[in-house]
Formats: sequence, structure tokens, C-alpha cells
Amino acid sequence: MLFLALCLTGLAPGAATAWLLHQRHGWLTAALAGLGITASLPCLLVAVMVVFPPLGIVVGVGSILAALRAYDAGRVWVATVWVATAIVALTCAGVAL
Repeated sequence: MLFLALCLTGLAPGAATAWLLHQRHGWLTAALAGLGITASLPCLLVAVMVVFPPLGIVVGVGSILAALRAYDAGRVWVATVWVATAIVALTCAGVAL
């Protein structure tokens, strides 16, 4: 349930941008702007983790703990995504794996 809320939170700025722009600029421009906003959020997070490595370490450790919990619950695919997130976060922080 928390994962769904996190996904919706990540999509909300793009959806709001598209909704607000569609009246003046049409659906095509609004959809492209919403897609751009939605895609820029993960890139911004990665850039912040490169500039501020302690954030990358915190995100990496939290992702490792979430992956272990998901593996214990038998959710292998979810745990694998958490491991990938941990690898990206720790790599951005400059931690040698």
C-alpha cells in the first residue's frame, strides 16, 4: 500500500501539469510536459544524491533494509527492485560495492 502511495506521489506533479496545460495548449503539449515533469523527478533525485552523498547512503541503506524485508516476505521481484535502487543510490554516493 505504501509503495502504491509512493508511485502516485511521483506521478502527481506530471498529472497536475498536464491537467493545467491541456486547456490552453491542447492535449499533446500537455501530455509531453507532464511526461517531462514525471521523468525529471528521478533524475533530480539522482543528481541530489551525487551532490550530497549522505543522502545517497541513507537511501541505499533504507533500500537494503526494504529488500531484506521483501525477501523475507517472499516478494522476490519487489526485493530485486529495492536492490537495484540500493545499487544506484550507493553508486551515486561514491560507495564502492
